[in-house]
Amino acid sequence: MRRVLLAVMAAIAVLTVAGPARAGIPDDPKWKSSHPHGGWRNAGFSLRNNAWNGSAGPQIIWADSFHHWGAESTQVKANKVVQTYPCVQKDFSDLPVRSFRLIRTGFAESMPHGKSGLGAEAAEDVWLSNHTIEVMIWVDNHGQYPMGTVIGHATIFGQRFAVWHGSTTFTFALNHNETRGVTHILASISWLIKHRLIPPNVTLDQVNFGWEIASTDGKAKDFTVRRYWLHTRQVR
Repeated sequence: MRRVLLAVMAAIAVLTVAGPARAGIPDDPKWKSSHPHGGWRNAGFSLRNNAWNGSAGPQIIWADSFHHWGAESTQVKANKVVQTYPCVQKDFSDLPVRSFRLIRTGFAESMPHGKSGLGAEAAEDVWLSNHTIEVMIWVDNHGQYPMGTVIGHATIFGQRFAVWHGSTTFTFALNHNETRGVTHILASISWLIKHRLIPPNVTLDQVNFGWEIASTDGKAKDFTVRRYWLHTRQVR
């Protein structure tokens, strides 16, 4: 009888320890915030909650580092308008793009299981020339459409993109979804310059990677970056 009781107690202890404090959010991340504009600096990067739309639902961002972080977001059902953009961000001081020989990032990300009702995409968001030109690179899209209309198609390092243009935003939308890969930012900007869509003397202000989230079907859903890096190299 004593052995049976000890076995039952041990099983209860295992179940108690195994249950996470909150699904999808680590028990003890180095940082987390539910503030709409919460931010944290890490190794020269910033993590931003970016629940910037006034109608945005609740969102919690967490991070262990700029390499590994995520967000739990609750956005209304069937909405198509972007509410939040939780992201990792790197700032530059208006450096001429032509002074770079390399700007690229690597990512491994995941969005909620069961994509029904999800309106979101994983994307780079690059700002140029004192934030007057925006270049987005969409890599994993579920139910969203870029701003404007398609103005061309680009092949960047063997991958095919539809190029959209609306207002001051250019969007490179990958023709399939990837949850891990490399984005060639400099090559994308160079394509726009080559086709005379932006001036050759543009400067680099900011590089971001995260998810534009419009809808999570009205439920709390988890988004995670397991790996992220940014490599740049300037001409000597």
